[in-house]
Amino acid sequence: MSSDPASIESLHVLYQSDDYIIVDKHWDIRIDSKMWYEKQTVQMQLQHHFPLLADPSTYYGFRFCHQLDFSTSGALCVALNKAAAGRAYRCFKDRTVTKAYLALVWNKNTST
Repeated sequence: MSSDPASIESLHVLYQSDDYIIVDKHWDIRIDSKMWYEKQTVQMQLQHHFPLLADPSTYYGFRFCHQLDFSTSGALCVALNKAAAGRAYRCFKDRTVTKAYLALVWNKNTST
């Protein structure tokens, strides 16, 4: 996990196929936004790195299969077509997918 702020360039792809891109969402970036003052989002990172995969028929250009909070980092699944989005939706709806959260805690006062 990086302590550096998110940037358009800092998109880290964990997995990519014809149907999905799984990215490691940075801890200080929104997934999407249509607000003019939002300068950096995962949506904008994806459009920068994969302009040919954006789908103009969707509101944000990409089909986000689930959400992560602004301050939460982790794997974020993006469907690249309608059929893949439907399959992912059913997995979340039917609870056949498991989301797990891990907290890394350290004490800055220790010498190790």
